[in-house]
Amino acid sequence: MELTGREKSYIWLDSFALSDTEKRKLLLAAGSAVGLLKNFSKFKPLLIEFGKESLYNIMSASLCDGGKYFAGVLEGLKTQGITPLAYGSARYPKAWLQLADAPLVLYAKGNLSLLQTRIFCVVGSRRTPLAILKLAENICEELSQSVTLLTGVADGADTAVIEGALKGGKPICMLAGGLGSAPKNNPALLKAVEEKGLLLAPHQNDVPVLAYSYEYRNKLLAALCEGALVLSAGEKSGALITAKYAREFGKKLFALPYAPMSASGIGCNELIKNGAKLTECAKDVLSEFGLELKTRRAVELTETELLAVEYLKQAGEAHVTELAEHLKLPMFKIPVLLSALEMKGVVIKLGGNRYSAV
Repeated sequence: MELTGREKSYIWLDSFALSDTEKRKLLLAAGSAVGLLKNFSKFKPLLIEFGKESLYNIMSASLCDGGKYFAGVLEGLKTQGITPLAYGSARYPKAWLQLADAPLVLYAKGNLSLLQTRIFCVVGSRRTPLAILKLAENICEELSQSVTLLTGVADGADTAVIEGALKGGKPICMLAGGLGSAPKNNPALLKAVEEKGLLLAPHQNDVPVLAYSYEYRNKLLAALCEGALVLSAGEKSGALITAKYAREFGKKLFALPYAPMSASGIGCNELIKNGAKLTECAKDVLSEFGLELKTRRAVELTETELLAVEYLKQAGEAHVTELAEHLKLPMFKIPVLLSALEMKGVVIKLGGNRYSAV
């Protein structure tokens, strides 16, 4: 990996246990990352002010060891399959260059070329209803055939976005902390993102997720995309933070509609009231960007299956006994029918023997 002196300077600085605020103060005092390294001894008083005199000694020693420390940093990243993208480098996201608090180094695993594609953000709550999760997965599968989808790595909506995007394209997922902070609940899904898409972190590997981390990550998501779709959002959902920044950055905003007083959709309905485009399908999003929806292979349904789906669409959701009564079928045939429809991806089980059409 060929690095410029400027890139090396940023990566070197970011490798030490300094807060983002402390690193930016050093850069401001030095005038540039390269200037910081060339005149590092001048900034000892500032490190002492931070209460980091011992760290100053370590940093100073790393500049006098013939490059061994920095070579070790790069080797450690390479061993973990991590590519560092320093601020302002050729592959660093151009959309972030206008941010005063842009990451000094972006850490990546996967297909870096995805950063050069058209990127659309999709976010939502961990508590997204099951029926919406299935709808979201289908919408994201269709969207990902035309644009690269960007999201987080949480349970609920983020997971549905990833699963849908992996079917239709290649997703980008961004962590709130370093790559070492990736959630351990679904390692197979994150591995699939690394192999087929791109996993990003705005902090070095061992930085944990802190109180402010999610808002900062959501700001970066909003800055990186052309538009954002909110799948679900309670009154104080983090998805609304992404929407707030998307609006501030002049990005197109979309939201799924919910029934009045729905706890998981209050935020979405409020966004629509304030100008977000009401979105029910992928076409609603793509048409705003002048893109055509790519046709999917039609799902083949039997006459009985078609009647069942139409009934569930009209009813919104129904108990198995209601479905049996409507179709005039014996109860023992209903589970078989619904299992087939679940496998075809057109209905979803809500719990309590209730089902909904996707």
